[in-house]
Amino acid sequence: MKNSRFPYVLVALLLLALVAGPGFAQRGQPRADAAFQVRLGYFFPDGDSNVWQDNEEIFTLDTSDFDEFVLGFSFVRSLNNHVEVGFNVDLYSDEQLSSDTEFVDELFNPIYHDTNLEMVPLTIDVRFLPAGRYRVRPGGRYVLRPAFYVGFGAGVNIWEYEEVGDFVFTTEDSPGVFVDEILYDRFKDSGETFQAHVLAGFELPMGDSFGLQFEGRYSWAEDDVDDTYLGPGELDLSGPSFYVGGSFRF
Repeated sequence: MKNSRFPYVLVALLLLALVAGPGFAQRGQPRADAAFQVRLGYFFPDGDSNVWQDNEEIFTLDTSDFDEFVLGFSFVRSLNNHVEVGFNVDLYSDEQLSSDTEFVDELFNPIYHDTNLEMVPLTIDVRFLPAGRYRVRPGGRYVLRPAFYVGFGAGVNIWEYEEVGDFVFTTEDSPGVFVDEILYDRFKDSGETFQAHVLAGFELPMGDSFGLQFEGRYSWAEDDVDDTYLGPGELDLSGPSFYVGGSFRF
């Protein structure tokens, strides 16, 4: 696991939220409110590291095999009509079966193993709404409007990577004589690493307290993996994700 800067980034974002709220507040704006958001999306890992690339060379495994659903939850607090702070947790898990591309067993059957990746990013972000979330109707009444937002954030990605099943090991049977053996084994590593992201979204009000949400994110994260069949390497956890969800305001 790499040394992470995420505690300092989280503190900086929290301080920004606390300072920006009173500073941006303007007379006549609606009171600050909050929303709980549930998002269902799809994550597309980049696979831009040697662990992914080695797997693609040695096994019948492609980075795109790990394109998978991701479930997200957010608590969003409005600082004013144009700035919000979001606290997010996302849940991703996928398992893929693959086989060795070079070897088969004594009956010419493929040699299979499972590869599993799980991620739980915990992040904080700041969101900017250029046109605001509310508009004023005659009589001074504030109502929700279709809202476009952009933002950035950071946090920690808690991950677990595992390979389990049959693998081919080359061992020395006698001095100078090497043989290939098929053995069952398990390789597993986990950690926490710094993650940053940018986001853009659109929220369509369906009533006073509910809206449909459409959002896209791109996240950057990478960490060291020590326990893999192919040896230590870098595990890229970056990639885009796209969501559809609901926003419940209160």
